[in-house]
Amino acid sequence: MIKIKNISITDIIEPDVIQLNVSAANRDEAIYKAGYLLVKKGIVEERYIDAMLKACNDLGPYIVLVPGVAIPHARPEAGAKGLGISIITLKEAIPFGNEENDPVHTVIALASDDNKNHIGLLTSLSNFLMDNEKVNKMHAAKTTEEVISLLLENNVQKTC
Repeated sequence: MIKIKNISITDIIEPDVIQLNVSAANRDEAIYKAGYLLVKKGIVEERYIDAMLKACNDLGPYIVLVPGVAIPHARPEAGAKGLGISIITLKEAIPFGNEENDPVHTVIALASDDNKNHIGLLTSLSNFLMDNEKVNKMHAAKTTEEVISLLLENNVQKTC
């Protein structure tokens, strides 16, 4: 049995992997821009972005898990060197091809160097994404500090 690690988003998120009001012409460009923040931080190799794009193109828009939010990711062996997420909010929402949850206004790229961390991080992230009000506040945020504050609120509420 795989023991899933309990990971808090707030333990790994930093202001330099958050960009707000980003312009992107289409789904692939939005995924690339979110992934490139992870490359610049040294969390993934550039080939990891290609793997995220390939997964979305091959498997469809399964990454749009809740209305307005896409979570592109790839397998650890596709170039993940560590654990991290990046967050971009889009200037204009983009269709990703998911009828139920389009258009996407926020892209959260996820990377993990092992499957246990991947599942733990996705679980922590999904707890935040269940709160539509917080997701909308994140999309409307004007500063990276506002986004981090929302994530911190979620972490405090979860542990109480």
